[in-house]
Amino acid sequence: MKRFVLALPMALALSASTAQAYCPSYTPAETAGGQNCGVEPANGHNPDPATWKTIFAKVAPGKASWGTDGPNIGTMGAGCGKPTAMHTVDAHFPCHVLKAIAMQESGWRQFCVPDTPSQSVGAPERTIVAFDCGYGIGQVTSGMHVGETPAFDRARVAGDPTYNLATGTLILRDKWVATNCVGDNDPDLVEDWYVAIWAYNGLAYSNNPNNPNLTAGRGPYNPANGGAYAYQERVLGWMEHPPSSSHWSVLAPAYPNRGEIGQATNPPSLSEPNCAGPTNCTATRPTHTSTCDVVIADAGADAAHEGGAPDAGDSGATADAGFGNDSGPIGGGDPGAQPQGASASAGCSCDTTSRGAPGGALAFVLAALVAHRRRLIRRGRAVH
Repeated sequence: MKRFVLALPMALALSASTAQAYCPSYTPAETAGGQNCGVEPANGHNPDPATWKTIFAKVAPGKASWGTDGPNIGTMGAGCGKPTAMHTVDAHFPCHVLKAIAMQESGWRQFCVPDTPSQSVGAPERTIVAFDCGYGIGQVTSGMHVGETPAFDRARVAGDPTYNLATGTLILRDKWVATNCVGDNDPDLVEDWYVAIWAYNGLAYSNNPNNPNLTAGRGPYNPANGGAYAYQERVLGWMEHPPSSSHWSVLAPAYPNRGEIGQATNPPSLSEPNCAGPTNCTATRPTHTSTCDVVIADAGADAAHEGGAPDAGDSGATADAGFGNDSGPIGGGDPGAQPQGASASAGCSCDTTSRGAPGGALAFVLAALVAHRRRLIRRGRAVH
């Protein structure tokens, strides 16, 4: 997957509310001397945040939810004997994990009006394509070069936001399978994805939390402040600092003890994360589940809105981005600037609760979700 990132060079940063996102859109001809991209950018209009949230809600549960709107992604392991025995489940993903990765990668953009390279400036709105051939919201890079023949449809990766995001989960699933356990290896827990998220950007030492080049004594990453952070720390930081309350509810994730990671670039099995920040295990946090909210169609103004205020997270002190094997943002600069599209919009954040009194089958589904939520609370997990 790869490494585009929503980064705005610091020289162009005005404020969190006025920052203009960087928009590369390279054609194959413009990369022929280097990366050799294999697919032309597709013209299109970027979905608004409310539409994106319906896409995340379709993609997060996995193949059974999206059907033919995404590629096959198979199964994944769950359980690591702590105490759950290893078993196989259909691949699925916590909503906050997908939303935060996509925000770090592209600012929730599949299409934009190119501002680089110079030959593409002035072209109509089209697929974001990084110089290294990362495409769209997920910055899908693997399989997108000349001569590569992936099992997925490359043209749909370029032109279809849902298909692109689903293809990103295929690669994220592969990272989960290829890395060691975090905690009990529960795919429903946000924190158990820590190493898979790291691997999504490359299991490089640049993303090791003990790398001395990272900000010393750093607290959770705050995109408004920036700083030198590992890729996975940036993703977790986005969960705690959404661009707006309409994107997702605040989730303050726990971090693993970096002493268990040491200097490894492929960490060993780790204990369940419970540290309050990347460098702070004196204070603790719980683990979290995260499902995309149930969106209920309604003619009224109060339709599809999450009940309750988001939890307050501790932002901590301030102390690279993209899907794949690279640690830096596209074009350099600080990927911490807030992207476009951060204005409030209708819809819900990541959760399983909604206002209203739906009936019939949907009411049964909601009741089941609430019961599941209560079971998790009794087991001592924070639920978002």
